[in-house]
Amino acid sequence: MYQAPMRRRRLLKTAVAAPLAAAWPPARAIDTPGWGAAARIAADFEPAAAIWLGCDPGHEAMTVALAAALQPHAPLRLLVRDADARAQALQALAVGGVDTTRVPVWLDPQAPYFLRDGAVFARDESGRLAMVDLRWSHYGWRHWCRLRHRGDLRRLAECAVVDDEPSDGVDRRLASALGLPLFSSPLAMEGGGIEVNGRGLLIANEALWLSRHPGRSRAEIEAQILRLPGVRRVIWLPAGLAHDPLHRGTIVGRHVGWGTGGHTDQFVRFADERTVLLAWPDAAEAARHPVARLNLQRMQRNWAVLARSTDLQGRPLRVLKLPLPQVVERPVVLSADADTAHSAQWSADSFASQERRRQGDGVMQVASASYANFVVANDLVLLPDYLPHGTPAALQAGVRQVAAAAFPGREIRFIDAMALNWVGGGPHCATLNEPA
Repeated sequence: MYQAPMRRRRLLKTAVAAPLAAAWPPARAIDTPGWGAAARIAADFEPAAAIWLGCDPGHEAMTVALAAALQPHAPLRLLVRDADARAQALQALAVGGVDTTRVPVWLDPQAPYFLRDGAVFARDESGRLAMVDLRWSHYGWRHWCRLRHRGDLRRLAECAVVDDEPSDGVDRRLASALGLPLFSSPLAMEGGGIEVNGRGLLIANEALWLSRHPGRSRAEIEAQILRLPGVRRVIWLPAGLAHDPLHRGTIVGRHVGWGTGGHTDQFVRFADERTVLLAWPDAAEAARHPVARLNLQRMQRNWAVLARSTDLQGRPLRVLKLPLPQVVERPVVLSADADTAHSAQWSADSFASQERRRQGDGVMQVASASYANFVVANDLVLLPDYLPHGTPAALQAGVRQVAAAAFPGREIRFIDAMALNWVGGGPHCATLNEPA
C-alpha cells in the first residue's frame, strides 16, 4: 500500500488519464486447468499455513510487534523490496525476539508494506494453493484525480500518472516465485476490499467498487465478481466508514481523513461462514461527534442489508455489532511545502478542488481507527488496541466479549497499531493470510 517512507500515492508530471470504461479484458486461468466449481478464495477465519508480512523504513517497529505476536500461532513469511531491506528487517526482528531462522524471505522490487492489498491467495479445483490476479488501480487514484481536478483536463492528466506501475505485477511475480497457478481478473480491487466466507458469499462495499471502476454499473461489476473463484453471491452494502475516505479528503466540516475509500476490512468481517462482525459506533459519541454520527448512519444502513441477507442455503446471517473505538484525531495545518506522499504532511492540494481547502487552513485529521481491522492467525485473533489512545477500558472490554463470542476457543489479544491508522491502514492491512 505504500513504499518507504510511506509511498502510497506519488505523482509524475505528465500523462493522459485512462478512459472511464473500455471493454472488459477476459477473466482467465493461466497455466492451469484447475479453476472449476471447487476453486475458491479462502476466508481469513480458516486455518492459515502462514502469515506474510512486509517491512518498510519507519514501520519496522510495527512489523516486529506483529511478528512477535503472530509467530507462536502461525509460520511467518516476509516479502521485502531488496537485499538491504531483507537485512534490515531480519536484524530488527531478531532484536525484537523473533526467531528469524524460521522466517523465509522473498524479494520483490515493488513489495508493498500493506501486503493484504497486493495479493489474494486462493485454492484451485484440486486444492492447490493459487493466486487471484486483480488489477492495481493505486487505490482508485485516477478516479480521485477526476474528483480533484473536475473540469481541468491538464491538471487531471498530470495527476492521473502514478510511478508504481510495477505494483500491478506483485501478485503475478509472487505466484511465479512460489510456482502457483494464477487466475487473472479484469477487476480492480485490493485485498482489503475482498471479504468472503469461503462458502460462496462476498460482501462488497458498493461505493468502493464503483470508485475503482469509473463508468461501470453495479450490475457490470457484479457479473465480474461472480467469475472470481468460489464466489456465488454478492451482498452489497452501501458505504464504509466515514473516516476511511478515498485518499485524502474532507469527512465533514473541518474533519479530514486519509483512507482507501471504504475497504471492507475496516468495517465488516466474516468470523465464520454465517457470522458477520459489523463496526458499530457508540450512541453517546454519535450524539457528540459529527464523524461518529455519520458512521452510525452508514452502519445502520449496512445493518439493514445484512439483517435480511442469507447464506447460499437460505439461512439468515448472524450479525454482531463490533464497537468502534472512540474517535482519534489530531490537528493538522495545510502547508504549501508539504509532500502529499508523506504520511505526516498535508497540503491544500491533497484535496478535491470542490472542497475549497487553502494553504494555512487548520483541519482535524481523524485516524482510520477500527477494531474490525483484526488478524486471524489460527487460534489467535489479534485486534488493534485503542486503550492508549483514549478509548475507555469498558468499551474495549466489550470488544473482547464480542470477539470471544464470534471466535469461540481462540485467544483474543490486542496490539497498538495507531501508526498505521494515521495512514489509512491497520494490522489486517499489514498482513496476508496464506490458507492451509
